[in-house]
Amino acid sequence: MPEAVRGWRRTGGGKAALAILLCACAGAAPAPPRREAQPEDALASQVAQVRSQHGIPAMGASVVRGGVPSTAVAGVRRVDASDPVQRTDAFHLGSDTKAITASVVARLVERGLLRWDETLAEALPKTKMSPAFRSVTLEMVLRHVAGLPGGGAFTPEFTQGFDDEHWTLEHQRADMTDRFLVKGPTLPPGTRFVYSNYDYLIIGHVVEHVTGKPWEQLVQEEVFAPLRMVGCGFGPTATHPGAVWGHDVDKGVYTPTAEDNRPLMGPAGTVHCPLDAWARFAAAHAGDGPAGWLTDASLRKLHEPLQVPGVGPGKDIAMGWGVTTLGAPQLLTHNGSNGYNTARIVVIPRLHAAVLVTANAGDERARDAVDELSDLLVHQLAPDAPKARTP
Repeated sequence: MPEAVRGWRRTGGGKAALAILLCACAGAAPAPPRREAQPEDALASQVAQVRSQHGIPAMGASVVRGGVPSTAVAGVRRVDASDPVQRTDAFHLGSDTKAITASVVARLVERGLLRWDETLAEALPKTKMSPAFRSVTLEMVLRHVAGLPGGGAFTPEFTQGFDDEHWTLEHQRADMTDRFLVKGPTLPPGTRFVYSNYDYLIIGHVVEHVTGKPWEQLVQEEVFAPLRMVGCGFGPTATHPGAVWGHDVDKGVYTPTAEDNRPLMGPAGTVHCPLDAWARFAAAHAGDGPAGWLTDASLRKLHEPLQVPGVGPGKDIAMGWGVTTLGAPQLLTHNGSNGYNTARIVVIPRLHAAVLVTANAGDERARDAVDELSDLLVHQLAPDAPKARTP
């Protein structure tokens, strides 16, 4: 591992935190009694109030405690119709997909197919890459410190010059990986945190290369199936009239849209899930997953906070998560958006708890509404917890 990475200060102790982004440790505290985290009628009132105040077409929230979710939704599936959103409807998770991709890697590490310290040169021996990338490890890529350019999805580096969208997604991801690794890093690997969707696109290609399976199939086999995450999938949720649509903004007015990130960006941000299904993923990272899904050691590794230059004060970075370092309990968090939807996850491992909030719009108004509701619900679970902000 490069010296700059080896020198980062590891924080948070042995039972460390969750987050990107915010993290709390998968600690050894006993799980609380299996009960509802909060009466659903009270939660429904809070969701409806915040949605109405901000004028969002639809919002949803789930509060998980001891593996048990309380879930509520409010609003309409699309702003130009009266069809109400349902609890079983899927919301787009955007970049909250990254924690799912990191979990797939952890499952493959447990089976000996990958290593956290495996270099890109070892994982992709036939890929032409800049010498500066050859010693970059999978852990560095998962923590956004590989030296890749920031952004992705809608940036010129991604949209210009792509060869053929008729290729299989695996071929597209391989081609895009080649494009970015052969260029060389934009800054020395291991020296600074730069949030990049390209990191997770490359990880998607790595897991496809080592298993011979598409990333989408691996997510189904390694996450959705063992956690019984029913109703989850990939791409826009607006595939038929009776579904939640994302919303663009035109002169301050919401307009339904089925636009989404390109499918090849899946490992960085195309998963959609009903809240109750996503709550099962949150519960697993809070320490209440099914036996054998991931070991405690793997969860600790995923949640382990590192202090990295470029991450804001009071925050560290984990793999697929951000981690708070202010106050207690620590929080694991991540925000997600494809520009037309918003989602936020906060996991509090010490309390075996989590908060999930979604909206079917992706503008600043929707982000503010999601932040407000999330902060409120986290405070009700843990009054002393800091605000869960991403790096």
